[in-house]
Order: sequence, then structure tokens, then C-alpha cells
Amino acid sequence: MSSLFTLGHGETPWDSVWNGFLLRIHGTSQTWNPLLDERLPRLIVLLCTGAALATSGAVMQSIFHNPLASPSILGISAGGCLSVVLVFIYELRYPYPYMLPFAACIGSLMTLLLVYSIWRWQTGKELTHLILTGIAVSTLMIAIQGLLLYALRDRWQLIQTITEWEAGSTIDRSWQHVHMQLPLTLVGLFGCLFYREELNILALGDEEAANLGVDVNRVRWRLFLCISLLTGGALAAVGMIAFYGLILPHIFRKLHGQDHYYLIPLCILGGASILTTIDTLLRFFTIYDVSIGNLSAVLGGIFFLCLLLRTKNRQFA
Repeated sequence: MSSLFTLGHGETPWDSVWNGFLLRIHGTSQTWNPLLDERLPRLIVLLCTGAALATSGAVMQSIFHNPLASPSILGISAGGCLSVVLVFIYELRYPYPYMLPFAACIGSLMTLLLVYSIWRWQTGKELTHLILTGIAVSTLMIAIQGLLLYALRDRWQLIQTITEWEAGSTIDRSWQHVHMQLPLTLVGLFGCLFYREELNILALGDEEAANLGVDVNRVRWRLFLCISLLTGGALAAVGMIAFYGLILPHIFRKLHGQDHYYLIPLCILGGASILTTIDTLLRFFTIYDVSIGNLSAVLGGIFFLCLLLRTKNRQFA
């Protein structure tokens, strides 16, 4: 329903939109059409972003056996965001528009390599130490980004562009955004679906998974790559959508259990449909001062706090 609303809702009358669509399909007109050139790419970007963030969150929570884990836990989002900000600063997105997804994915992977190297250097190689290392590196990346933006505060147009991108808006999405995101999302989702059985075995613990014949390090790194592709594509096309990858996987686990044969497809379908529904509600009630990223950050922050307090209470119970 929300997808149909996204395709049909707009200022231009539907009869005019449909007639222009038919003319474009038959090749008798090249006039800009709201359905083909605005609404359809917006819908694809929404579906890809929702599926990518929800699935990457589910995989992260499974790998680290932690319901508080999300794509940002290892600094993936922060590293990708910093790389994209550098592309904005050096104005590389105009001559090279596909530098955005490239920078987002490379930044995510490089940050992941940094976190993993620091963790490997430590004497105790526990997953909790890896998570703490990721949080520390993520904080450092955010601080560097803030330092750069403050140093360039006189470039008002640049600051406005970065601010709008960081807000996670889906306004003015085009086929260029689809081309930036869709291939990365498809590869990442396919990888997560391919390793559903290994994710179920990894839930038993690394030692037990190794005894059952799973190459834990290889599977984990390939899943890290999938997460980087999913997160990088979402960052390049939409911007920051905080906590989305934390909330939905946690809810789906409570509703349908831990089996990844069902959890991963559910995150793909549920994540895509719920994000599209949120965008539909914002447009239906003409709430243009709040973006999806803003709303997700507020609701996700409250959810994260409640989940953290609940986990703490269980520990002391």
C-alpha cells in the first residue's frame, strides 16, 4: 500500500502522469515524468535502504551475540560517513558522482580493518573488546568529521549540503541514486542470504561452529564485506539513518525467533516496507521539517535507551 502511495502521490494529477508515462514507454516523448523520474527511483531507494539497514543489523547482532549491536558498532557508519564528507569537501561528486558509494564502502572497510587490527593487537581477543574498540574508533571518526566541518564553517553551501545529507532525506532521489545503491544492495543481500546456515551455527559460539566445520574467520570477514556494501550503499543514496538497523532486527527476533532462514528474509521484506511506510506517513501528513533520518534517530535513541536499561536490569536480577 505504501509503495502504491509513493508512486501515486504528488502534486501533478494522476491522469497527466499516466499519459506521460505511456508516451515515454512508447518512445514518442522524452518529457520529464514524475512517475518515472522521481517517484519510482525514490521508491527503489527506500526499499533498498530499509532492506539493507535491517539486514545488516540482524547480521551484526548474530555475529557478536549482542542485541545492542548495529552497523555502527564497529565504526562502519562513521567511517563511511567521514569518507563521504571528504568527497563533498573536495567537490568530487560533481565530476565523479559514483565516488559517493565508492568512498562510503571504502571508508567502511578501511575503518573495519583498523578496528580489527587494533583488536588483534590486544592480548585478550574477546568479542566484547572488539565492540568497545569499534565504539572508540567510531567516536574518533565523528570527532574528525566535526573538526573538518568547523574548520570549513564559512562555506555555507557546503555545510548546508552535508547537513541535508546527514539528515537522511529521500527528497529529489533520482536514477543516479538508484545506480549508486542498487548493485551494492543486491550483492550484500545475496551474501547475507547465502550464509544463513553459517549464521545459525555461529549462534552456538565460535568454538562450536569451528568444530562443526565452519571457517569462522572467513565467514565473518565475508559477512563484514556484505555489511559494508549494504551500509555504504545506504549512506551514498540517502544519508544517515541511525538506529534503524538496531530496532527492526531486535523486534523481528522477538516475534519470529532466531532462525536466520526466516529472520534474514523477514528483515529484507520488513525493513523495506516499514521504511517506505514511514516516508509515506511523513509525506501524507506533509511533515517536511522532519526527515526519515531525524525521526529514526529520535525513536531509535529512545528504543536503545530502553533496551539498554532492560539489559542492565536483567544482569542485576
